[in-house]
Amino acid sequence: MSGRLGAALDGLLALARLVLGARGGMRARLRAVLGVPEGQRAAMAVLRFAKPHLALKSNLVACYEGEGTLLLTRAADVREVLAREAEFAVVYGPRMRALTGGRDFFLGLQDGELYRRDTEALAAITDPDDLARVLALARREAAAAVEAASSAEGEGAIDLPPALAARIPALMVQQWFGVTGGLSLEQLVADATALFHYLFSDLRAEPEVSTKAMAAAARVNAAIEKSRATAAPDTLLARACARGAAGDPAFDADGVRTQMLGLIIGAIPTLSKASCLAIEELLQRPGAIKGAERAARAGDEPRVGEYLFEALRFSPVNPIIYRRAVADTTIGATRVPKGRMVLAANLSAMHDGEVVDAPDQFRPGRPFEQYLLWGMGVHRCWGDQVNRAILPAMLLPLLAKPGLRQVSPPDGAGTPFPCHYWLAWGLRSST
Repeated sequence: MSGRLGAALDGLLALARLVLGARGGMRARLRAVLGVPEGQRAAMAVLRFAKPHLALKSNLVACYEGEGTLLLTRAADVREVLAREAEFAVVYGPRMRALTGGRDFFLGLQDGELYRRDTEALAAITDPDDLARVLALARREAAAAVEAASSAEGEGAIDLPPALAARIPALMVQQWFGVTGGLSLEQLVADATALFHYLFSDLRAEPEVSTKAMAAAARVNAAIEKSRATAAPDTLLARACARGAAGDPAFDADGVRTQMLGLIIGAIPTLSKASCLAIEELLQRPGAIKGAERAARAGDEPRVGEYLFEALRFSPVNPIIYRRAVADTTIGATRVPKGRMVLAANLSAMHDGEVVDAPDQFRPGRPFEQYLLWGMGVHRCWGDQVNRAILPAMLLPLLAKPGLRQVSPPDGAGTPFPCHYWLAWGLRSST
């Protein structure tokens, strides 16, 4: 208790400092403070002590049906909700079906016969050599992008998403997934981002987000269909089509398109945003960026990964994972009625001093199971192993450059996903 009390007091002081440093009226200041990871961490530290089960009358996730909200900030509660999948359901099904034309993707399904059929079918079309191919692609393209942005004098500048962080996952979609028909890399990135925004981040249910997503879904679905005949034999699309032709119901005509669409949505914006957030967090910590640079210059991908994942502990792609109670139940002594939207704050869980040693300290090399970066349990991200491997492979050449610095902050052009993030490097840049 004393640990949580101390963290709460530190959180209050941090909130006061951030609010005083913000601009505008009080509401605008609070919105600005709670919109950044530092402010979120401070507020959650207070809640972990004072109100770990915060019940609200309104549903904060307006894009999905729910009766009120319950925000959970302690690690044990967060993990319990994610583990009790039968009682706290994923909610993405209606919007996913809107994108696919009616077919369910496993991400929106509860554990059961259909969920297991589709996840097992996806596992069956992956090959043990696939990850090595993806890593070779990431290393080659990342080195080329950084080299192309470097001058003979050792200076350089790069716009991280289009040059590297979004481009490489898009190339992965083309070369490993096999979706090449009719979409440029730039359009593929834009469409995957619009779809991800609609499914997971459109908390206010804005009509413009829906309109963009429907147009994006039409283009991506058409690209998948166009790619069927030309997909190389060693791609996921070709393997899925072959299994469908052999009678696998998970990969009938609608199933192939649905499964590929779901994988594309998760692949590009997640990796691009994670790259930007991790680099941004490292650059705020002089010791951390120097350590990451040393590891990168030594070519030590596992050590680079430890710095990136620790950075993402402070600034994850999704600071909150939401579920909905399917029946009346409880969390601890708190009653959770059927239909209540439950927000499991994974950002807070990764900073709960009751289970994480020295949570406010930046410590690369923590046990990976302490990280809740891509969920846990049945609905842990399908590509979590790819993410874990490809992030350090993509970012190592950039982190190896001396004097890496931010030129301008990440810019999402009004969305939660960075479209641009300019960085520079060189010894003169760091002086």
